[in-house]
Amino acid sequence: MRLLYNNKHDGYWRNQISINKGISQALRWTLLGILGDSVCDDTSPFSDDNYAKYFKDKINSMHSPTAATPTFDVSRRVTSSFAEFTAVTDDDMAKLISCMPNKPCQLDPVPKWLVKDMSELLLPFIALLINKLLTAGCFPAKFKVAIVQPLLKKDGLNFSNLKNYRPVSNLQFLSKLLERVVQACLLAHLNGNSFLPGWQSAYLYFCRNETASSIDQLQQCVLDISHWMSDNRLKLTPIRRNCCLPAQVTAAPR
Repeated sequence: MRLLYNNKHDGYWRNQISINKGISQALRWTLLGILGDSVCDDTSPFSDDNYAKYFKDKINSMHSPTAATPTFDVSRRVTSSFAEFTAVTDDDMAKLISCMPNKPCQLDPVPKWLVKDMSELLLPFIALLINKLLTAGCFPAKFKVAIVQPLLKKDGLNFSNLKNYRPVSNLQFLSKLLERVVQACLLAHLNGNSFLPGWQSAYLYFCRNETASSIDQLQQCVLDISHWMSDNRLKLTPIRRNCCLPAQVTAAPR
């Protein structure tokens, strides 16, 4: 077993080095993966307590302005109940595992790429474990442990300013896998009962930008304003109308 692991380990990283040849940033990530480490900033002048206090104070400052806000009154309607989680199959688990990145985590007993490589043997055991946890409603305490590292928001920022850092949690493989299974079940229930907003523009797959429907709605709004101005004997110039409706802009003659 150890010989098989060593052969898989050496073959994978040799292939990664070959693929990323000449790409310094990718090679850096590869080297960190070989060492079983993750990105860290040794030049930071702050201690763990400094980071913890800053991020805690930041969260409190975000909560305080809305602390006295009354609870939103959600209209009630009859929908199907979410009584239990749907059991995941080996095929479902294979798709989830294949989509997970190979980022290293010091909490994992084996690297993620090895789990993917040996997935045919491990899938039944992983699926059984996840289904047992969902049936029992248990989220193990070890799954809640994460390695939290403060990283600069982007390259070039002043590392001596706490405002330029963001906390990044690195969870172990099984914890992230259980999280994705729960997310998939909840999203299926929310979508099936139309609980999610129709104009969602972030924090969901395929909703990172405004969709074409949102643009159509904006154009309809502009048209309504134009009609109102026309009824009140106010007119938009052609230039203004073209600026408001990009779809109607015509190319200038060369």
